[in-house]
Amino acid sequence: MKFDDTKNILSTRNIVPSKKFGQNFLINENISKELVDFVDTNNVDCIIEIGPGLGAITEFLVQKNVKLIAVEVDKRLGEIIKKKFPQIEVIVQDCLKNDWVEMVKEYKNPIIVTNLPYSISTLAVIKFLKTDIIKTMYCMLQKEVVERMIAKKSTKQFNSFSVLCQYHSDITKLKFIDRELFLPIPDVDSLFIKINKNNNLYDAKFANFVKICFAQKRKTIVNNLKSLYKLDIIKSALEKINKNCNVRAEEFEINELLEFYKILSGLAKI
Repeated sequence: MKFDDTKNILSTRNIVPSKKFGQNFLINENISKELVDFVDTNNVDCIIEIGPGLGAITEFLVQKNVKLIAVEVDKRLGEIIKKKFPQIEVIVQDCLKNDWVEMVKEYKNPIIVTNLPYSISTLAVIKFLKTDIIKTMYCMLQKEVVERMIAKKSTKQFNSFSVLCQYHSDITKLKFIDRELFLPIPDVDSLFIKINKNNNLYDAKFANFVKICFAQKRKTIVNNLKSLYKLDIIKSALEKINKNCNVRAEEFEINELLEFYKILSGLAKI
């Protein structure tokens, strides 16, 4: 979809991009096609497109000849998508509130393709990680979010989100998207990535443990965890993995955090 096309549709329908919904419309047709070319639909029987907007990516997804379900929170845009692409299923609902499992229960290998609003990007990725039936997500995210997802230990970006993303999936950068390719122009650049889940199923207890470990990054892991476990148990678990009591969560490798969690859980039950 070209700049003039987007501007014309918004103008003729008197639509002002919503800050509440984080609407920034991709206006480069060549980029839209290139992004969809990255989407591997071999053996895929359903695509969920979250946030189709004005259909910049939808236009090329329909050419994949795979069942397409578009989920759009904005009723105005939902109506546009329904009229423009009558062959697809359109659900006008908040993607964070609708049931992804119910939506794809008839399919064996569904995937997600999305240009996520920046305001919900982290929440949507976590929801994907929790949804066992969907194994692959292609998504456009702000560059800073992606850098946190792939960050390594002892870096400023490394946090609980980094741990959960890397523990449950492999993340591949596919395409850098300049902020100038959107209307309105956002404050940040974006990256189109592929998130492919591994065999580590989402464990809510481990996820909560990780969040508490990183709750206050400047504090030691002992101080962050002392509301959950007795001090002697934490110290004993740290000794078993050769860590001292002054260590912070950001200094752990992901496999070390998992081992630490398992040891703590075992000691707490004794």
